[in-house]
Amino acid sequence: MHSATLGSFVILALVSAAAGCQGQDKAETSPEVTRAAAQSPGATKGNAAPGASGAHGAAPTPGSPATAAALGGAAAAATPTTGYDLTAIKTIPDSCTTAAVVLASAPKSVGSSYEWSTSRQALLANQQFRVTTQPSPAAGEVFLAPYEMSGGYALVARCGDGATCNQLAAMYKAIVRSSRPQVICGPVQGLGAKVASFPLIDPTTDLPKPQNAAASCARLNACQIATDRSTPGDPFLECQKAPHKFKLDCASRYPCAEVLACLQH
Repeated sequence: MHSATLGSFVILALVSAAAGCQGQDKAETSPEVTRAAAQSPGATKGNAAPGASGAHGAAPTPGSPATAAALGGAAAAATPTTGYDLTAIKTIPDSCTTAAVVLASAPKSVGSSYEWSTSRQALLANQQFRVTTQPSPAAGEVFLAPYEMSGGYALVARCGDGATCNQLAAMYKAIVRSSRPQVICGPVQGLGAKVASFPLIDPTTDLPKPQNAAASCARLNACQIATDRSTPGDPFLECQKAPHKFKLDCASRYPCAEVLACLQH
């Protein structure tokens, strides 16, 4: 399908997605695109990382039988792997030089200064993706910005190659289980003006406070899955449903290995 048509499908889907949320930060949702908006053929399926490995050690989230089992001693020494499973997303050709990912959406009610904490925590736990202040052609580097759209805002990432955007979308899908990130080669049609900048990922400012349950749940979840890709269920959703059952204060630790150590005590 032509990229412009695909972009139109993405934005139309984002309008409806912005109305509700399932398993993400209260307002932050993910785009939903029908099969009619399938990506062009020829994309590479695989698990190669887009750039140098930079993910931190990670921590399983307590609070359910499935995640409690992941808190075993072996997990404490786990080292994050670098690649994410691409079979869960619709990929684009690795060689695409105008690659983008529509990661998430939010309703107008959150305002243009919305923090996108779910997305920020996913990136904080996966620093093999380097967030930049402007579009970059380098592999592994991503430029993010929120844009106006009908009924809300869309968080869009742009990459210098399709492989980076494919892996970014695969990472986001793995971390935010309920999400449906959409990868596009070409312009994303239907976007309005850029409404704000997306600050660089910085552990000195991005680590959540315990009283911020949504961001704390997002970090516990991101750290766990960044280490153990086979984590079952949706720990983020479980945490949001019953945050009092989780050690949210552990989310303020850095790096993720320290989050894990905190959860084990």
